[in-house]
Amino acid sequence: MTTATEPRTESKSAAPRLGLQRVELPVGELSCAGAAAPLAARIRRLPGVHDALVNPITQRAVVVFDPGVTGVEGIVRAVEDEGVEVGRAIARWHLQVAGLRCGSCVRRVERAVEAVAGVHGATMNLATESVTIEYTPRHTDLGAVRAAVASEGFDLGPAPNAGDTPEPRHDVHDREFRSLMRKFWFAAAVSIPTIVFSYPWIFGLGSLMPRGSGTLRLVWGALGIFTLPVLLYSGGHFYRGLWAAFKHHTADMNTLIGVGIAAAWLYSTVAVLVPSLFPRGDLAEVFYDVTAVVTALVVLGQALEVRAKGRSSEAIKKLIGLQPKTARVSRSGQELDIPVEEVVVGDVVLTRPGERISVDGEIIEGSSAVDESMVTGESLPVEKRTGDTVIGATINKTGAFKFRAIKVGKDTMLSQIIHMVEQAQGSKAPIQRLVDMVSSYFAPAVIILAILGFMAWYTFGPTPALVYALIVFVTVLIIACPCALGLATPTSLMVGIGKGAENGILIRSGEALETAHKLNTIVLDKTG
Repeated sequence: MTTATEPRTESKSAAPRLGLQRVELPVGELSCAGAAAPLAARIRRLPGVHDALVNPITQRAVVVFDPGVTGVEGIVRAVEDEGVEVGRAIARWHLQVAGLRCGSCVRRVERAVEAVAGVHGATMNLATESVTIEYTPRHTDLGAVRAAVASEGFDLGPAPNAGDTPEPRHDVHDREFRSLMRKFWFAAAVSIPTIVFSYPWIFGLGSLMPRGSGTLRLVWGALGIFTLPVLLYSGGHFYRGLWAAFKHHTADMNTLIGVGIAAAWLYSTVAVLVPSLFPRGDLAEVFYDVTAVVTALVVLGQALEVRAKGRSSEAIKKLIGLQPKTARVSRSGQELDIPVEEVVVGDVVLTRPGERISVDGEIIEGSSAVDESMVTGESLPVEKRTGDTVIGATINKTGAFKFRAIKVGKDTMLSQIIHMVEQAQGSKAPIQRLVDMVSSYFAPAVIILAILGFMAWYTFGPTPALVYALIVFVTVLIIACPCALGLATPTSLMVGIGKGAENGILIRSGEALETAHKLNTIVLDKTG
């Protein structure tokens, strides 16, 4: 049990572009349990540190800090200045990585980080868009870790912190979803007339625009101008990702989609402007519809993926919703209603019938029956008297009582449950490592196959060989998008672990969930 007090909410200056980050440092054995609070207070006094908690039992210090103001090295020095050695054990650093779009990105980030001296391992989760780095504090240059992530073309963002509400990340997903849906509706609106006028004879307009006529060539030329905004607006992020991947000598989903739709648009434009280059001359067809329709469908798929990521945090939000927002404490002979974040260890808290208990504590006056079903699963209320412990977020049923706060903030049982669910959702099942490895080679392999397919159809295919070869090239690139391959497993883990938490089943890790299919007997101990 830690004696460190939870810091009170303070107004902080705006965080820089990197946002807040969280690091867990192994600390040496403290002289006593009471040494945890002064050490945490010393760390919190550092510029840029927003939160610090020291647990003398686990011998770990959890620090939330602004990397634009201070670094892990400064935090380590502050700990050692207090006479506490930062152990040689493995520390954990949690980073949010922005710009991830497909499974092939995962292994690139992991390999780059693991190549840094002192790093023992890196676990990238595409569904949570975060990476957990295990390293030895004394032997790792964390600036090199940031540089390794940046070298792969990705930006660092704020990491999700245990006990923090997921609304900020949910808002990010919501904004991204709305942006992608706007791009989808624009591309979809352009796609409808593009399909009609690309093949007018299918829609009964052949008499107005017969094949090979100047009118049809003019309409197709207008379609080229009409679909260009789709490439630039709806598909613009494909080309930004393609360029970032190209600069780092790699390929990903953006490469496949960007090259595919660009090839279709460029081929069609050349067919309109210089039809004499093609065997059939004025009969050369255009594929502007491929540019618009494929862009619309892929963007729609990305929007649905973003929504799935956002909804995966619903279980955490529901757990956090169990936490009361305020607590009534007795200070200096007065009863005050304060935000629950401001309750400190040792405060005397009053709880009335029907209220949720604000934090974990020990009853010092009064008695009641408490509904602890959210923790124990036991539907019958439990009688509580002086000296008994109570758990935050459980419901006081009958009587009023006073209790002394023992655990607050991230130390409460509810916060620990939330933290456990978050860690489980961010963990990897064994099968996911295989999926990530396959995804890392997937995009380059698809590009090679597309080129080989183009060459084979151009060399041995029927007339017009160029048209058939281009169709094969574009089709292979677009249809083999590795998004689902890299995202399906982590997303299903997040949803499964989240649904379990909603129903009172806590799953420790993705590995535990994957191996659960081997269970043949489940024994339940029904209390009472």
